[in-house]
Amino acid sequence: MDEPRVSVIIANWNGAEHLRICLPSLLSQSFGALEIIVVDNRSSDDSSEVAKSFGVRWLSLERNLGLAPALNRGAAIALGDFLLFVNNDMRFDPHFVARLLEPLEKDERVFASDGMQFNWDGTFRGHMAARLTNLKRRPDSSTELVPGLYFYQHDEATNAPVFMASAACMMVRRTFFEKLGGFDDRLPLGYEDVEICWRAWTHRWETVFVPDAVCWHRVGASGKSTEGARLNFRGVLRGRLLFATKLLPPAYVFRTWMVSMAALAKDLLGLRWRFAIDRVAVLLHMVSLSTTLLQERRELFSSAKISPREQLRFLLRLTNDNAAVNS
Repeated sequence: MDEPRVSVIIANWNGAEHLRICLPSLLSQSFGALEIIVVDNRSSDDSSEVAKSFGVRWLSLERNLGLAPALNRGAAIALGDFLLFVNNDMRFDPHFVARLLEPLEKDERVFASDGMQFNWDGTFRGHMAARLTNLKRRPDSSTELVPGLYFYQHDEATNAPVFMASAACMMVRRTFFEKLGGFDDRLPLGYEDVEICWRAWTHRWETVFVPDAVCWHRVGASGKSTEGARLNFRGVLRGRLLFATKLLPPAYVFRTWMVSMAALAKDLLGLRWRFAIDRVAVLLHMVSLSTTLLQERRELFSSAKISPREQLRFLLRLTNDNAAVNS
């Protein structure tokens, strides 16, 4: 094989059955200068034997560190100039890698490219061009990023700028990724992709959606266990609080923390002890990080010579003509 130009990094946890489909799909890509690295979060199944049977690189972690730390560990040992982060519960069109690479090779300002995700049987598109808005849409057509800020999927026929790429099918320029310090290791599951793309945009390093880069995703398959569901709950809550505190205007920071505290009160009143315990643990942990996050926030926006409010307005204008950009 030629010296790899693209390194594919897959975070894995008890995903042997997924790897049996995912790895052949990657090994049959039309783009040849490719290496594949599986980073394992202490699986108890036969994932290592599956990876070994396909001849890919295997990195076993000392414990389950979560998604962002695992992806960072894989990036640290990768050989490619471009890093492709994908989930293990996916399969890919033979030209997927080549299509994602094109905008990165054509324009040195591009930080990341993002692919089109269909559901597993191809009956609908689960992930398209990610649009940002502060105007609430129908509940079935948008997702709350933090209270008062939403994103939705928009159909695009050609490459288009987006505020974020999905870490399930995201290719990045390694030099920019390293300058950004990689994904935030404090995000074990959720918001790692939003957070790094947001920081990249402060440098005006672009993220581009590529509709011709097609993949299929068995969405949520890796988190169906009780343990996986709890990891996801804690990860999303931590992600919302970290993302808001570190990167958003003060009004969004305040609202996100207040809504999270109110949700704890509802858990306690409803005797939902498991959720309450998890929520308390995350809130206490995030309080302990708040001074550090605020210092990082000051340094980031001072260096970029913009404010969090200006950054949000820029991204709203960039990706959604209908947003209320004066907020």
